[in-house]
Amino acid sequence: MSSEGKGESKTLKYFAAMTCEGCSGAITRILKKIDGVGKIKCDIEKKLVEVTGTMDEKYVTAKLLKWSKASSKEVRLLS
Repeated sequence: MSSEGKGESKTLKYFAAMTCEGCSGAITRILKKIDGVGKIKCDIEKKLVEVTGTMDEKYVTAKLLKWSKASSKEVRLLS
């Protein structure tokens, strides 16, 4: 499965139960490795992750859900 999407840039928003810089750092490291990811914004206080680029939405979601399982923290796609 390709991790790179086709087409125009889009922004995906996720709820991620981040509690510290370690959480946001781990999410950022995971997302930076995905082809097509351009910009990543983690807001620990709002528990919001925004990912902008041409990446494949299903692939990004799968990667964040894998982090969720490993860290026992909730992640869900908002938009």
